[in-house]
Amino acid sequence: MSLLDKLKEKFHKKKDTGSHLDEIKIKRSIQLYEAAVAYYKRKDYENSKKFFEKALQYDPDNKDAQHNLSVVIKQMALIEEAKTAKQQKKDNAVNKVMSQDSEDILKEAASTEEKDNAFYLKALRLDMDSTQEEIVARVDSEFRKWRTRINSPNIRMRSEAEEMLAIISQARRKLLK
Repeated sequence: MSLLDKLKEKFHKKKDTGSHLDEIKIKRSIQLYEAAVAYYKRKDYENSKKFFEKALQYDPDNKDAQHNLSVVIKQMALIEEAKTAKQQKKDNAVNKVMSQDSEDILKEAASTEEKDNAFYLKALRLDMDSTQEEIVARVDSEFRKWRTRINSPNIRMRSEAEEMLAIISQARRKLLK
């Protein structure tokens, strides 16, 4: 016996003993339940959850709706965990690459008071014989790259970005006269 048949049977039992209002509530519960299942099949878990909850408002004794609601909530939690893990993995990869690129530059910047053109060219990953156009292009691209990282929720990434932006700004003033 399918779920719909069970609900219809329940409806007919209540119909015999209940009022017209009970009949309307059960019909509405069935409609909402069917909509929730359709949303679940489309993997629209937000709407599925909402419709299961509405179906339970009309028929709180519906065990199938209660069970399916718990399944939807678990599915949504799994998806959220996967998103969080993916974002952490992405952040860790960016941090690793960023740290490898910038750690030496930041150490050298901290250790030397007077920075020469060679330091700034190294910070921008350019050769000593780079042209003004290459320098301008690299300064602009590095500035864009580090500017996007300044709003990161990762504190370490944000502080490295601030320091690198300061170095890029100094390089712009020193190299592009």
